[in-house]
Amino acid sequence: MSSTGEDTLAARGGHVLAEAVGGPPDVVLIAAAGEEPVALRAREILQAAGVASRVVAMPRPARFERQPAEYRERVLPRGVARVSVGAGSSLGWYALAGQAGAPVGLAGAGLSAPYQTLYEQVAFAAERVAAQARQRLVEGRERAA
Repeated sequence: MSSTGEDTLAARGGHVLAEAVGGPPDVVLIAAAGEEPVALRAREILQAAGVASRVVAMPRPARFERQPAEYRERVLPRGVARVSVGAGSSLGWYALAGQAGAPVGLAGAGLSAPYQTLYEQVAFAAERVAAQARQRLVEGRERAA
């Protein structure tokens, strides 16, 4: 492994890919390996609506879970809404999304088509991720009230 910053971050299993603009994050979008473009586009949508949004790249969740608690807390702060983004089953993402979070994934087995077509047919798009993030924020405010 080379000693570049990117390699060091990847070795941790997960890292901040894009920080929230305008202050601490209101929501954290956790992107599985390969789903970063969907999460980054959702971040653009949310930021344009005034929602401070962080994107975390999470290529190796098990490795991330073995990192020191301080690092995990810095990347995925407690009390911040979370939405995980993964084209596979969302089953394994509940732990990282947290109790108040939501996984966005493909619900269905045996689906076959070019990925662009598949994403459109099952609504696996940045707009869906952004909508889930807004819903998490609303639900979080309702719980706090």
